[in-house]
Amino acid sequence: MNEVEIFLTHTFETKINKTNLKKFCKNVFILNKFFEYKVSIIFVEKTYLRKMKKDYFKKDLFTDVIAFNLNDKNESIDGEIYLSIEVIKDNAKIYGVEIEEEIKRVLSHGILHLIGYDDDTTEKKNQMTFLEDQSLKSLKDINITC
Repeated sequence: MNEVEIFLTHTFETKINKTNLKKFCKNVFILNKFFEYKVSIIFVEKTYLRKMKKDYFKKDLFTDVIAFNLNDKNESIDGEIYLSIEVIKDNAKIYGVEIEEEIKRVLSHGILHLIGYDDDTTEKKNQMTFLEDQSLKSLKDINITC
């Protein structure tokens, strides 16, 4: 089943290497000991992601990532991760990192949500940040932008 699909719903200046993006995602799952998954990575405009955040989470704000689990409990992971390159790019500037690193961090974050991690408390957020950092360090040689 191990499948990663990528959908680019609009044109933006950052070019994505789909093959390496899939490789990165697969390796994040492996690092976290998950071996059965199907995930769609969907790049959308920031206004669309903001609407999703409002519709599904009752929060009217821009966000960089939203992840949805589509599987039932105790089934293989089946999910969707929606990303906004525009917000990711803004965040990269704020945090003083390359867009490549910020995309990887946000993708890792979305995958961690799919495998069951939450960030609704400071402790849980710190745990997710630690795991994101591990992914970035372990997979630094996979270039996902062109």
